[in-house]
Amino acid sequence: MVGLKAIRLKQRLSQRDLAKATGLTPASISRYETGTRKMSVDTAKKLSKVLGADWVVLFDEQLPKK
Repeated sequence: MVGLKAIRLKQRLSQRDLAKATGLTPASISRYETGTRKMSVDTAKKLSKVLGADWVVLFDEQLPKK
């Protein structure tokens, strides 16, 4: 598992904690993790600051597999 959820869990953050730290809603975090909503680059950068990860890896689950 790679991407937003994996990084969030590694940091031991709940969706609510991450949402509070970024100004997003827990529902938005959930939708990004499940892929029902695509995140913008700006949102990825905001999340990456809190998670301490490169923002590009947050798109890993959204990229087509070869």
